[in-house]
Amino acid sequence: MDAQTIETITGVIDKKMTRQLKQYLDICARCAICKDACHQYVGTGDMKYLPARRAELVRQVYKKYFDAAGRFVPALYEARDPDENLLDELYESCYACTGCRRCMYYCPFSIDTQWVVAVGKAILIAAGRGQEMLGQLADAAIFKGENAEMFRDVLVSGFKDVEAEVREITGDPEAVIPVDKHGAEILYVALTGAHSIRPAAVIFHEAGVDWTISLFEASNYGYFFGDAEKAKLIARRFMEEAKRLGVREVVVPECGHAYRVADIFYEAWAQEKLPFKVSHILEVVDRFIKEGRITVEKGRIEGRVTYHDPCQIARNGGIFEQPRNVVKALTDDFVDLVPNRAEQWCCGGGGGIVAIEEMRDVRLKSGTKKVEQLRASGASVLACPCENCRLQIEDLNELHGLGLQVRQVIDLVVEAMPLPKNRQTSA
Repeated sequence: MDAQTIETITGVIDKKMTRQLKQYLDICARCAICKDACHQYVGTGDMKYLPARRAELVRQVYKKYFDAAGRFVPALYEARDPDENLLDELYESCYACTGCRRCMYYCPFSIDTQWVVAVGKAILIAAGRGQEMLGQLADAAIFKGENAEMFRDVLVSGFKDVEAEVREITGDPEAVIPVDKHGAEILYVALTGAHSIRPAAVIFHEAGVDWTISLFEASNYGYFFGDAEKAKLIARRFMEEAKRLGVREVVVPECGHAYRVADIFYEAWAQEKLPFKVSHILEVVDRFIKEGRITVEKGRIEGRVTYHDPCQIARNGGIFEQPRNVVKALTDDFVDLVPNRAEQWCCGGGGGIVAIEEMRDVRLKSGTKKVEQLRASGASVLACPCENCRLQIEDLNELHGLGLQVRQVIDLVVEAMPLPKNRQTSA
């Protein structure tokens, strides 16, 4: 590897290697407790997916350039140059990681493997080995943000098509999907596709909330790619939009990483205090049900219902009870997966791995524990408030013949509302 690339890599490590991260690398006892907590290792049995191994690869590069003993006696102190072999290992290890942080939950030292993996991805990007598809998707989102007017007419036209569906569902010919509305209570930042917009628009309409829709999508491939600057630029599109419109609350859709980026990371990245609240759509729906702003009726959802805690919303975001409140308001036949909440098994589809075709095999194998949970529940309906989780579990559902309906929670909410279209369907 040439000297300039080495200098770039060491510069990245030096910038990211905080005191806390150094402590993580120093205190790992190689006890391997994390192996039983990691869905990828349990599902594949492959050592390269062991959380401690991920940290070890980063530690080896760090020791080579920032530890005196590692520089002078690298073989003795497990220090390595970031040659092609090490970069290959780092690539397979880091881009396969879903960032679920279940290993951290069980680690006796609470070592944050996702933080370590972020350094690993930064090393790969500095070496020109960042994951190509994730990088392209991140760049496309940044281009869209820089050229928003180019896409505006197409987006608004699409909103109008969904608006017609909302009018049919609600029976209200005046129902609208507001765009660019100043002073609205809520800015809803959807995912790409009508499926993320339609049910939310119905719920907002029935709740009588003053809202407007964002011209940008909530997903953030800069975060998956491992480039914090790109992730900040992508999130900034709708954060600046929210400030321009003067809204009081930004609501993100059923997407795990979108919630975590917006609510937990963005203020630190941008080094500013946001003048509005950031909420997950299910926090808002729970609020609407409790306040009586929307009505749902039990009995419209057929079959036993269970709920999957997406890692970024639940274990990493602290949203455990609000989604359960919503689901339990829809059915009397609810059963929790075991384990659940902070101990929930990752489905295996997070961290952008769903978009990486070359990792399809490890992705599906890493869903072994989730398949066991779903089978044991006896449920026929899975309420799943995360796009990547649904894509993964739908693949597992087909592969293992689970016979599940994998549903957005907001779709289930709309199905349980006493709306004209629902009454026609029941009749």
